[in-house]
Amino acid sequence: MSALVRRLFTRRRPPAPAPQPAVSGMMLDPPLPTIYAVGDVHGRLDLYRAMEARIAADAVPGAKLIVLLGDIIDRGPDSAGMIDHLLAPAPMGTTRLCLLGNHEDMALQFLRDPDPRADWLAYGGAEMLASYGIARDITALHALSPKALAMRIAAHIPQEHVDFLAGLPLYLHAGRHYLCHAGVDPAQPLDQQDRQTLLWSRRFADPESLPPPDLAPGGLVVQGHMPVTAPSQRDWRINVDTGAYVTGRLSAVRLVQGLAPVFLAAGD
Repeated sequence: MSALVRRLFTRRRPPAPAPQPAVSGMMLDPPLPTIYAVGDVHGRLDLYRAMEARIAADAVPGAKLIVLLGDIIDRGPDSAGMIDHLLAPAPMGTTRLCLLGNHEDMALQFLRDPDPRADWLAYGGAEMLASYGIARDITALHALSPKALAMRIAAHIPQEHVDFLAGLPLYLHAGRHYLCHAGVDPAQPLDQQDRQTLLWSRRFADPESLPPPDLAPGGLVVQGHMPVTAPSQRDWRINVDTGAYVTGRLSAVRLVQGLAPVFLAAGD
């Protein structure tokens, strides 16, 4: 396990795509449900099912909203199953919201223009396509022509799955809290964050940072994207990406307005 963890936390960053137009987010006003923000699943449907069962059983009164912080696909074994699961009804007493991550964004760019040599394939895309039965590995994908690959994608990936990915919001602003995939630019107000930052930021590594000027007192920015050994809070920032696809540990944080955040885990 220690070798796997070292491999995860020294993984080089994939190339970021060019900036694109902003994607709309969502806002929730009080009274708010209890929010459970779940870190990067990356195709580990088994761990997500375990986390969802734990959330459903959590003895907290009232409605529960599960927010997946993006990167539900790629790298792990069952991206197709994850999307199927999220399209099905949520457990009784809960609702779900999935945010856009950089891996969903890369997948959408690829699906619009399939390329057997696309960089995304080496960063988990090959595993996603394998989960749909398109090709067994990246070597088999490289052997396909663009036309043959496009035909396999059309035959194997349901349009409902593509539409699901294309409709994901970029952030959730819930009362005092702001949830997104990769964090924010603290120098900019929350309503002026740009798409590139919200999908690709690495600022959680900064040891100290002032909060965005309009983050409410007691508010938190909650993110995934940057794997950490355990769920971490740095003043106004929380990161719950614990590298589920390598570590076998999926993390989440429970947010209740006025109460301290509580971390949850599923798996090892």
